[in-house]
Amino acid sequence: MNQQSRLPGRLGKTMPIPAGLVGVAAAGSAIAHVTAAAGTPAGVMAWWMAAMGAACLTCTAPMACSLIGRRFRLCARQAAPRAASHLLAMSAAMILIHLVLLLGPGGGHHGYTRRASVAGHQAAMLTLIGVELLCLLAASAALRIARTSTPQLNPHH
Repeated sequence: MNQQSRLPGRLGKTMPIPAGLVGVAAAGSAIAHVTAAAGTPAGVMAWWMAAMGAACLTCTAPMACSLIGRRFRLCARQAAPRAASHLLAMSAAMILIHLVLLLGPGGGHHGYTRRASVAGHQAAMLTLIGVELLCLLAASAALRIARTSTPQLNPHH
């Protein structure tokens, strides 16, 4: 049971802290993936990493959609938690993908033959896993803040 006091909420107002956490985490992850893509030799892996960077930015889509058009408009209170949930799921999936790529047969998915390339690849993958763990932390914190700042309708109080 949550014993924290709830902050009074106003309907229709934005939630700047959860939205900021999600936005910074998604942008940081996208930058990390694009940097990793630029640091790998051109080829399938570079495109794969760039695509993962673009996928990181899709986590902010619920917040962006709440700003445009009446058809897609979400309540501002729902947009940040929905984006945080998306970031949480996306980060967990990316961690699994990076672990599979890192621990796959032959020490990776490329079939590198030089030790320097393998060491550089492992360092990049471990860095990306660290970034994704930070994204999990940010998404969890954003969900927690959003949950504790949402007024609870309880007729017994």
